[in-house]
Amino acid sequence: MRSISDRQALTLKASTRRAIDMAGGGESFQHMTRVNGGQLSKYGSQAEEKSFMPIDVAVEADLEANSPIIVSAMAEMLGYKLVPNGGAVTATALKPVSVKDALRIANEAADVVKAITDALSNDDQIDGAEERVITREIDEAISAFQNVLGRLRVRA
Repeated sequence: MRSISDRQALTLKASTRRAIDMAGGGESFQHMTRVNGGQLSKYGSQAEEKSFMPIDVAVEADLEANSPIIVSAMAEMLGYKLVPNGGAVTATALKPVSVKDALRIANEAADVVKAITDALSNDDQIDGAEERVITREIDEAISAFQNVLGRLRVRA
C-alpha cells in the first residue's frame, strides 16, 4: 500500500504540470533535462497514475520555472513550508530592483485578478480548467515576487 493518498498524488501531478508550463512547456523544457516531451507529459497526466517525475528532473523543472512549485508541494505534503534562504548569487540576482520589476509584479497580479473574475463572471463557480488558469497566473505572480525578494536579500 502506498504512503501517499490519491489526493496527494493528484497534487503532485498538478504541481508537475504547473512547473513544466512555467518552464516553457514540455517541448521547450525537454531540451533542459534528460527526459523527452512525451515522458514529461506523462508525469503531469492524471491518467498515468504510476508515472511520477524523478527528483532530479523535478528540481530542474523548478529551476527552469524560477519557482519551487514541485518542491513546495512535496514539502507541504510532509507538513513543511519552504522559506527562501537568499539563494545563490547570480548575475540576475545582482541587478538592482527597478520600476520594470514593479510593473511586472503589477501585471502578474492583475492577470490573477482577471483570471479569477473571468472564471466567476458566468456562473460564480470555478471549474477545473479555470482553476488551472488561475493557478498558472498565481505561479507567475509568485515568481515575479520571488525574483525581487531574492534580489533584495542579496543586497541586504
